[in-house]
Amino acid sequence: MAKLVFTLIFAALLSSANAQNLQFVDGKIKAHTEVFGDRNINPFTKDISSHLSIDNSIDSLKGTISLTTFSLHSDNEKRDLHMYESLHSKAFPQISFRLGSIEKLDNSFLIKGFLTLNGLEKKVSSFAQIEDKNNHLVLDGSFSIKLTSFNLEPPRMLFLTVRDQIDISYHLDYIKG
Repeated sequence: MAKLVFTLIFAALLSSANAQNLQFVDGKIKAHTEVFGDRNINPFTKDISSHLSIDNSIDSLKGTISLTTFSLHSDNEKRDLHMYESLHSKAFPQISFRLGSIEKLDNSFLIKGFLTLNGLEKKVSSFAQIEDKNNHLVLDGSFSIKLTSFNLEPPRMLFLTVRDQIDISYHLDYIKG
């Protein structure tokens, strides 16, 4: 029995020794929503923190991607301040995504994981293109969430209401090493 336990621990150590850390090089995470009767709202950030690793295949990708809500900016500073308040940014300044699994589809990948927003963690799924080329791993994808799923109320401005659905898109470029 002791031999079996030792073998399992040794195998786990070897498999984690093969993992390569990925260094975040460049990218952008953008949120899109709309104010009914008005216009589009597209805050984004390039200030992204990431701790990802990969073994020999894309489906072994593991780790977290995060940002602070205060790094999100749109074309309207006053609206951004209202957005930070609506997202409860003082109490919960971090938004993070923890990768759970990656499945190869015909022409894309299905990424499943857990999004933490407003102190709540919820399962989300994202469709993505993942390119593994020239020592770079590039992820381009999107998913949608509902603010109310994270106990957040869509903001209201006078007679206008922001829609509940937020469409998230991302472009993330990593170097293996």
